[in-house]
Amino acid sequence: MEPVRPRGPRNRRVVSAARLHHSRERHDAGTTLLEGPNLLHEALTAGLIPETVFALPDDHASAALAEEHGVELVVVDAFALKRLAGTETPRGPVAVIEIPAPSHFEGRNLVVAWGLGDPGNVGTLIRIAAAFGWDFGHTHGTADPWSPKVVRAGAGGHFRVNISPVASVEELGEAGLVTVATVVAGGEPPDRPGSGPYAVLVGEESAGLPPGVVDQAARKVSVSMPGGTESLNAAVAAAIVVYELSKR
Repeated sequence: MEPVRPRGPRNRRVVSAARLHHSRERHDAGTTLLEGPNLLHEALTAGLIPETVFALPDDHASAALAEEHGVELVVVDAFALKRLAGTETPRGPVAVIEIPAPSHFEGRNLVVAWGLGDPGNVGTLIRIAAAFGWDFGHTHGTADPWSPKVVRAGAGGHFRVNISPVASVEELGEAGLVTVATVVAGGEPPDRPGSGPYAVLVGEESAGLPPGVVDQAARKVSVSMPGGTESLNAAVAAAIVVYELSKR
């Protein structure tokens, strides 16, 4: 059998899949991109079977996985892989998967990204939620949880949590969740006893949560910083709060 000729960056299939880096294309197609063997393994473990796997000619492991799960394999060259991955040093394979339907939060602890626009922070929050057995919520203005950048930062957490849109603080309260606003200063320590389930609200790193959201929250917590640092990265602060509340 003759070796398969790798597809280049202008190949129709490659161009179509690369469009999934744009939110409108993801919304219309209902699919997104995964980059790297670890994310592909996490998706398969969670029962998500990709529509297509793009891999380099010498990526025999990805070829074997595609054959095992009955997934279409498209062999590409390094230039095509870079276009698909959208990174300077791409790590194949790149897979196209269907975006799971949104869930609804019901009685489980929730980390909520409130207008958090940075994809890295959003992905890290999803990873944090997965690590502590929580779920993840997001409001309007938050980076798309299923963008390739966010999925990459989530490091597989997307396949271990329920991801839910959140409309308001009231909606969270009506679902029986204790809303906890993270604020730079003036809040109580996160390790103070209390009962959940919780919805930890995390705002934009520079501006924080909107004042109206803070006012409506049932609790306000701040992380003590005796070293004199002005603030913490949003995801780092959220991790500390979630860790402390998980011990309750």
